[in-house]
Amino acid sequence: MATKEKLQCLKDFHKDILKPSPGKSPGTRPEDEAEGKPPQREKWASKIDFLLSVAGGFIGLGNVWRFPYLCYKNGGGAFLIPYFIFLFGGGLPVFFLEVALGQYTSEGGITCWEKICPIFSGIGYASIVIVSLLNVYYIVILAWGLYYLFQSFSHTLPWAHCHQEWNTENCVEDTLRKNRTLWLSLNTTNFSSPVIEFWERNVLGLTSGIDQPGIIK
Repeated sequence: MATKEKLQCLKDFHKDILKPSPGKSPGTRPEDEAEGKPPQREKWASKIDFLLSVAGGFIGLGNVWRFPYLCYKNGGGAFLIPYFIFLFGGGLPVFFLEVALGQYTSEGGITCWEKICPIFSGIGYASIVIVSLLNVYYIVILAWGLYYLFQSFSHTLPWAHCHQEWNTENCVEDTLRKNRTLWLSLNTTNFSSPVIEFWERNVLGLTSGIDQPGIIK
């Protein structure tokens, strides 16, 4: 019994020693701080955890929403040729460079450059600025997607008819378009669909000119 109690005391002692203090990295030991050693950093439990984390980082709206739009706008299948050239020639090498720097130095995006070459520390700060600006850009697109998601739960879709408060006199429903006789007899130059008016006048809140600022979105 005495031996088991001693082992338990030793385990509790080591747990207290390795317990992270507030504001410190997990696994930092007091003797490492006293000797000026760098704090110990956590590691991935398996390769699958690392791959899933990386995939969650670069698979987003740029793949699901923006990529098909770019293909359609720039020639369809012909767009894939220069895309794959730049992907394998520039995108993947830079990606592997970032991953290798992080694994080799076990540091963040700013401090890793201080270990390699302190004069390049500005690259880390520039990366933080770029990521911050991209977050501001993408959060607006995410808000649009969530807005459409909640609007789609309504009994009648708000972009299906022209009887909403944001519709103009130029709004034309699809039922009128199907009537070929009536459609050909009208001047359809300035007509717009309820889908476009919902997007421009309700979601974006576009106005007729700069003299009408509209409401803050």
